[in-house]
Amino acid sequence: MRRSERLITAWACLAGLFLWVPAVGVPMVALPLQPMDFLVLAGVPLIAINWRKLCVRLGAIAMTFVASVGMSFFVAGGEMLVLLHALALALPFILLVGITLRYPNARLGLLNGFLIGAGGSVALFFAQILIGAEALDFRTNTAFSLPPQYRRGFALFPEVSTYATHSIIALAVCICLLLHPEKTAHRPRTLIALATGLILALLLSRSTSFLVIAPLLCALAAGQARKLDSRTLLWLVLITGLGAFLLTVFFNTFYAERLETAAASRSAAMRLASVLGGLSTLWRGEVFGVGLGENQEILRRAYDIGRALDLRFGQLPQGVSSQIIARIFEEGWPAVISFAIALSFLLRTALTRAQDPIIAALTVIAAGSFLTALLVTGYRGVYTNWLWLAIPAAALTAQHPVRRSTTPIVRPRIRKSINKDALRA
Repeated sequence: MRRSERLITAWACLAGLFLWVPAVGVPMVALPLQPMDFLVLAGVPLIAINWRKLCVRLGAIAMTFVASVGMSFFVAGGEMLVLLHALALALPFILLVGITLRYPNARLGLLNGFLIGAGGSVALFFAQILIGAEALDFRTNTAFSLPPQYRRGFALFPEVSTYATHSIIALAVCICLLLHPEKTAHRPRTLIALATGLILALLLSRSTSFLVIAPLLCALAAGQARKLDSRTLLWLVLITGLGAFLLTVFFNTFYAERLETAAASRSAAMRLASVLGGLSTLWRGEVFGVGLGENQEILRRAYDIGRALDLRFGQLPQGVSSQIIARIFEEGWPAVISFAIALSFLLRTALTRAQDPIIAALTVIAAGSFLTALLVTGYRGVYTNWLWLAIPAAALTAQHPVRRSTTPIVRPRIRKSINKDALRA
């Protein structure tokens, strides 16, 4: 393994692990930064070293991303700090993840780091349930809103819903690796134990995300792992039955309390109002959005939409509860174009069953990243929400590399005759 590949593999391992610690702030720093921020900055030189690994699809994602945030900032205005975050942190992260997928050892390292982080988060989640969340609350990153979460577990995430979405993604990855015909170095017993812990944690989380995202993502994981033959259909029926049973238990045992207090309905109404308000820029003619970081503009629009649709929620949303919709709200139609290109890569990758189980598992992570960024979280600092922009574009190139012809070109050479008789003839 070359030195550059070893460096990008080490970076990928740490990146997979640091995806699970966004709410931990780095001490002795003036700005509210998390470990992943420093890891991205440290990885910038790796982009220069491995620039040949940047494929055309990833270049299209990067260029449309820069164009979208740039036009929004210079035309509609906004906050300079948000622009710096986009160009100095989000964009390098996308490029580094894209480079990671071009190296087999690096993409395995990214997946391993992600699974190790999942195991550690599950352990901390159960400790918070047993001992008390107040005693084991290590959240210090003030870049996020850090509401108190009494009698609930959240590990090292800003809130329960963010932890739940990451656990759902990890559960789907375990299902994909267990069902894939090509085995990896991951031990099946370890994956089964991790999946069991994740399911129990999701049941105890009482998060709506478990009802919305888990069925879709687990079904996609099974489809990525195997072809739809009779045996796979039987497995899908069994998994669906088990999933229906678990969801029934979850709904009747853990979620009924939230329905009785109307907490779930108020949360859903607030999310709906914020999402519709975020999309309002498309039909109001605000081509370049309301400006980078101007998320507070959603307050009035969410209030008007709530009154028009008779939605009832306890308080107005402080921001758009969807990172994708938030970017459309701030950046306008250029963000829609950028997302359309990225979504086409994601759909093409998801519809192509990968022979490599690692790429199949990373495709599941990308799909989970898209669903999370669309339906659950609106934070820029949750780096998992950016994965769906990078993984599919690089995975397509990793599965179907550009083949260059290595056949030598043979040019026949005829020695010129200097025989005069031959010349006369």
